[in-house]
Amino acid sequence: MNRIQCTINDRTYDIEGLPPTMSLLHYLRDIIHLTGTKEGCNEGDCGTCTVILKDSDSQPPRYRAINACLILLPMLHGKQIYTIEALAQSGKRHPVQAAILQRHASQCGYCTPGVAMSLFEATYRHDLREPWQYIEQMSGNLCRCTGYRPIFECVRTLAGTGHDDAFTHKLTEPPLAVQTLDYRYENTRFFVPNTLEEALEFKSAYPDATIVSGASDVAVIINKHGGQSTLYMSLSNIQALRHLSADDTSLHIGATTRLADIESFVQERCTPLGRILRFFASHQTKQVACMSGSVSSASPVGDIAPVLVALNATVTLGSLRGTRQLRLEDFFVGYRKTCIQSDEIVLGFDIPNIPQNARCAAYKVSKRLELDISSVSACCYVETDEAGIVTAARLAYGGVSALPGARAKLAEAALLGKPWNEDTIEHAAQMVAQDFSPISDVRASAWYRKEVACNLLRGFYYETLEENLPKRDYRPTSTVQLGNAL
Repeated sequence: MNRIQCTINDRTYDIEGLPPTMSLLHYLRDIIHLTGTKEGCNEGDCGTCTVILKDSDSQPPRYRAINACLILLPMLHGKQIYTIEALAQSGKRHPVQAAILQRHASQCGYCTPGVAMSLFEATYRHDLREPWQYIEQMSGNLCRCTGYRPIFECVRTLAGTGHDDAFTHKLTEPPLAVQTLDYRYENTRFFVPNTLEEALEFKSAYPDATIVSGASDVAVIINKHGGQSTLYMSLSNIQALRHLSADDTSLHIGATTRLADIESFVQERCTPLGRILRFFASHQTKQVACMSGSVSSASPVGDIAPVLVALNATVTLGSLRGTRQLRLEDFFVGYRKTCIQSDEIVLGFDIPNIPQNARCAAYKVSKRLELDISSVSACCYVETDEAGIVTAARLAYGGVSALPGARAKLAEAALLGKPWNEDTIEHAAQMVAQDFSPISDVRASAWYRKEVACNLLRGFYYETLEENLPKRDYRPTSTVQLGNAL
């Protein structure tokens, strides 16, 4: 099939004759003239272009707030989208619109459509119970003139109130059934397979194809610099790659499982991963981004790699030749380089369960709490025996080396066989400074990165004195949490 099939506000669209690198945002505004959706940063930071994806494949089906600027046209194939124009029904305002008016949650109005769509998702979410979840729900929406208090009042008022209305019933309608898409425009080809077998065959035939799923990274590059490739494949329609499960030994995560779903799933199952995902990106980004995209980019400031390395996770790669599994630490071979072969794709990840005698916590230090790239990130993992002697240690860092999740080997050696106490930690922290030679850039100086890397290990010791797997507080000022102060 060479036509993109989707629905927007319950109207069916067959899209052809347009560049596959065009974003949903520009299609809405420039092609079908739904200009209620606004353009702000065009890189997924401001939330002004937020729209709603009806996810019929989720169990149960649900609405997801996403950034229209990061959705490339072929990624719409088989999808159902709602924009701000769809909210009012039969001339009656949606409860979201009424709440914004009643609580004075809009001033200039430019950001309001995006805020409204994030509030729309909250209306039909029945898992928003804790204060931090309200904040996370709106973490991807900027508003420079209204102030956030009335907006958060809307979240608290609306969360989980969507029952037995038109949009609730739409969730029960069957998804849009589509064939595999092979979209071509001029010299660019964009393949969207429905099965893993099709994807592996395509990657074998076209090893240079750029692989995308959520496109939260690729779409930013395209928006800012234009298409860097003429051959793309999206894995977003392959349900076999989107799964989450846990057993007595491991946590299993499919390659394209949405980070938002992982974040919810691991809160009690893998606390360090859940804690770092809270501050990983905006809510809208986590609704489309996946773990394989973050890991495969091999960014040295990626926040997920240190957690996976510290937890001794493995990645499974697949091709027509078969599958192979290797440790995440061995997956990275250099700056922005992995050992994945040209005909392989990432199939998933396995994270061993954390034993009771282990301490583990993840940290992110950045210039702002949410929606920012790390200056330094870390995940520290230590096992001790009954006598309090360290028997295993993995200290993985981001932002201090060209390698993602780089191990602090000298510091680890300083811990092994030693008693778990302040003297041991102080010596190991000093060794962290010898493990790395970070660079200075716009986010932090080399000196600052070294100091923070050392201090995170010290903070890890004190934070885990009372709880081996510390959780996040309601709204901490950093990811290091001491005591119960907010």
